[in-house]
Amino acid sequence: MYKYFFAVFMMVLLIVQSIVPFNQASAVDGLSINATVGGQQTLEIGRDGKVTTTVTFDLLPGGTAQANVRKPMDVVIVFDKSGSMSEEVSKGKTKLQLAKEAVQKAVDTFKTNSKNGNDRYGIVAFDSDVNSTYTISTLQSDPNKIIDKIKNAPAEGGTNYTDALKIAENILKNSTNRSERDQYIIFMTDGKPTNSSKQVAVNGNYFRLIEHSDYYYYYGYKKYYEKYYDGKFVSIGNNTYVISDSKVAISGTKTMYYDSNGDRNTMAIEHNNNLYYHSHYNQSVPNAIKQHGREQAQSINNNKITLLSIGFGDRDQLDMNYLAELSSMSNGKAERATSDNLVKMFEDISTNISAEYPSLSNGFIRFKLPSGVTVQQTDAVSIVDDSVIMNLKDIKYNPNPPNAGDRSLYYELPVTFTATGDYNFSFDILYNSGNVTKKGIPFTVKVKERNIPLESISFNPKQKTIYVGEKFKVEDYLSFVPFDATNKLIGNVTTDYNVPIIIDRIGHEWYITGKDIGYTDIKAIADENSNISATMRVVVKRNTDFSDGGETGEDDQEGGSDPGDGSENGGGNTYDKENKW
Repeated sequence: MYKYFFAVFMMVLLIVQSIVPFNQASAVDGLSINATVGGQQTLEIGRDGKVTTTVTFDLLPGGTAQANVRKPMDVVIVFDKSGSMSEEVSKGKTKLQLAKEAVQKAVDTFKTNSKNGNDRYGIVAFDSDVNSTYTISTLQSDPNKIIDKIKNAPAEGGTNYTDALKIAENILKNSTNRSERDQYIIFMTDGKPTNSSKQVAVNGNYFRLIEHSDYYYYYGYKKYYEKYYDGKFVSIGNNTYVISDSKVAISGTKTMYYDSNGDRNTMAIEHNNNLYYHSHYNQSVPNAIKQHGREQAQSINNNKITLLSIGFGDRDQLDMNYLAELSSMSNGKAERATSDNLVKMFEDISTNISAEYPSLSNGFIRFKLPSGVTVQQTDAVSIVDDSVIMNLKDIKYNPNPPNAGDRSLYYELPVTFTATGDYNFSFDILYNSGNVTKKGIPFTVKVKERNIPLESISFNPKQKTIYVGEKFKVEDYLSFVPFDATNKLIGNVTTDYNVPIIIDRIGHEWYITGKDIGYTDIKAIADENSNISATMRVVVKRNTDFSDGGETGEDDQEGGSDPGDGSENGGGNTYDKENKW
């Protein structure tokens, strides 16, 4: 676990230095990317109603890299210090302690690789809110100030993506000479968003919230516990409040606070430096918090800042799809590291930082997911609404890229289809924060019904008795093997002697109607293969309520043979008006 969290922080903090020169180089040195998309393009749906195939991507990097000259960079690290960071994970150390150690290692690297001392750094530490004690609000050229700022930061509270990202954006947006610099926000979190704030219009009467210890002090034990047992306690951020009896009319644009920790789903209004109760157990709060994050990520993109996100919690503690969505708005990438790729990760990062030539980095494939298609989500594959984002490895130039066909340029993506039809894909490949792209690579897949050959058919029962004038559908009494054969149509129904019955075909269905008393054998022949057939004996009787064979008895069967025994006597082939039954 120690390696896992250490690797995460080192990866995200170091990788920006490999990305920055690449972005500048892509614009100056003419680096390019293309790809060949392959895979089976005609498929048959399976017995389970789906079919999976593998789409392959052979990347084709182009151009020749020149000397590694980059613009100065500004980096703001957004550092999660929420309560979950206090979790002990390795050798008595918490996630927060390990994260701080990793940041210290990264600071040392920043100092070594600084662009003539012109790179600038900032840090925003957040939990339910952003605490200025652990935030550098003005960019600094000395990276040591980053670790100094968070050295004593405690783990507490919830997880407020929105406000932390907003402050990071403002630090970069308000900096000097920003047009001459590449600017990045490195966003690190170990959990899902639980808090946010937003300016909203309000108009109504609201109860004032009083911090619970103050309420106890002013109103005493009895009143305090009356409120407690009456459910008049709510929590916002790191504090618990009592809903007082004091009501105030509030209107205008105010700051609304949102908190979904522990399903509390509380909303509170800030007015004249006090908080006022809006609602709790409000099911709209979690979605509102996520929407605020989306709006903030879009603002970051609008200001030409790249957002790189890293999730370093367990998979069930994170929403990697959401992190990918936020980062992709500015053509950044979201990743989750594991202990399995620790050595390779450090090797790649070290190589990128010290590389003589620029490369392609921060890459991913993005495409719309058609209806009826699914992909498996992994650490490298995220689904954002109806779009798939698949992360790509860096491509190094020295000064040329790897040759076409190199295994490092090859990717596979399993794709599952759950319905038949024609599927048209359009793949976009983006590197270097979207400065090197190839968009609209087409790929078409046709999914057909599976052709399951018919093996046999049989009638059940083998003999059916009907009355004169009665009709039945032949297919209702047929069994098909296999049961899901593609073609279960009957091509023909025949009988050598059809005197007792009438055979009709209506559309693709066959019907037998009793015409006269007697019996005959019918033969159903499969449409797919005329060698596949089944036989049924049809016995036709007169519909009568008389048990003695009717008034004359001439239409009654005399005790001779049973038409079901296969004997000639009584058979449909010997029937005429002179015979008696």
